[in-house]
Amino acid sequence: MTLKEWWLTKGHETFGESITTLQVTLYVKRKNSDALEITVDAMQQVSSQLAGKEFGFWLDQICLLNSRQGLLSDAPLSWPIYRSRIALEAMSQLLSIMEIHELIIRNAPQTCLWQIGEQLKLNSKAMTKGDDYPSVIADKHKAMGQTVSSYLKKGRCLVDNAANGLFPKY
Repeated sequence: MTLKEWWLTKGHETFGESITTLQVTLYVKRKNSDALEITVDAMQQVSSQLAGKEFGFWLDQICLLNSRQGLLSDAPLSWPIYRSRIALEAMSQLLSIMEIHELIIRNAPQTCLWQIGEQLKLNSKAMTKGDDYPSVIADKHKAMGQTVSSYLKKGRCLVDNAANGLFPKY
């Protein structure tokens, strides 16, 4: 099953839907204090009593996250808070890069990471041009290799952590 198939059949059901009428647009835990900043929007037809109960629900979810490792696998109902932090597209890209890397390395083990990055056009600033000087080309190859390496590391960590029940974390 691909990540997209899993997301559409199981993951979206678990993590994708908000169960309240409030839309949480921002959640920030301040690093140097115990303060939390939460911004919520409520539709006009939502009563203040219901909004208060739902806000209490979100506070409970945040407390649950903070009492453990702060992962969505600890409090899956809090996924709507984190939607902008890790998206299906980002997870899919990381996993695709891992699969492509494994396929290329299996068939051509001498392939460099920068070559994979250029084929996938992962870092537009590190793409070489025909009129680049050799020193510029070397710098761009290094930057592209670092980009691919970073993506591979994040993808592997995402997979390893998911296998251990920690989702999403890379």
